Amino acid sequence: MAHDDSLSAATRALVDATSALTRVLGEQARSVVPEVGDAVAQSLREASRGLAQASETVARTATTTAHDAAGRAEARARAAAERAEAGARSADDRRRQKVDRTRADLLAAAGRVIAAKGYEGASVGDIAAEAGYTKGAVYAHFGSKEEVFLALAREHLNVTIESPDATIPGVTVDGVDEEAVAGWLCGVQDDPRILLSLEFLAYGLRHPEASGELARLHVVSHEILADQVAEVRRARQGDDAEAGTTQEDRDTALAVISVLNVATLEGRLTGSPHLSPQAGARVIARLLS
Repeated sequence: MAHDDSLSAATRALVDATSALTRVLGEQARSVVPEVGDAVAQSLREASRGLAQASETVARTATTTAHDAAGRAEARARAAAERAEAGARSADDRRRQKVDRTRADLLAAAGRVIAAKGYEGASVGDIAAEAGYTKGAVYAHFGSKEEVFLALAREHLNVTIESPDATIPGVTVDGVDEEAVAGWLCGVQDDPRILLSLEFLAYGLRHPEASGELARLHVVSHEILADQVAEVRRARQGDDAEAGTTQEDRDTALAVISVLNVATLEGRLTGSPHLSPQAGARVIARLLS
């Protein structure tokens, strides 16, 4: 840029000198030979115009070069800023993913430990060891064992309510498939997490101050089953069926839930065929027929 400015200034100086020389030589030549003087003056004027045009060209080139350089510098700066921003977003995403993964690991470990030892018997150290983390990780994400337990209850009950299996498989408007219901009950009975349901109930009963959300989730679960019972009833009664979900539907849903609990929990404890998933499926079929 400094080189272009110097060249432009030198060209302008040469133009000015040529113009002065044109005037002087032209006057002297005309005093001796007028024709020669005019020819010399004309040639010098043409040279002066050429130099002026060259000076303008140099100036425009310098300006364009400066603008191009500034544009390239701005583009490089913008690209560097975009790369820095993308790098920051990527780092934030990795941190969030790590936090989410750690939280999920701790909740899964808490479910296994509490199902095996109960809420009272499980410790923060047990949960951390099961997950492969330190106790500090548990406190960093939840603050206390109680917060871990309530987060686990919220996740477990919400998943149950919001999942496609919130209703009983095998129970449709076409009737009750006893074999499908019995198979589902066997799967629930063999799932270690079934004991978590008891822990959620026991905790809510022992800690009324924390029972509000647990109670709400259980009520919602009952309403979902009552809606399924109502759908089966309306299909069975046809045009004479009362619309909506009735009190009778809710009572039937309560009876079904009672059977589910007995057929899974007591059936698992006793191994009695009279308290088994198969017996529960038969009773549910009669309740909904």
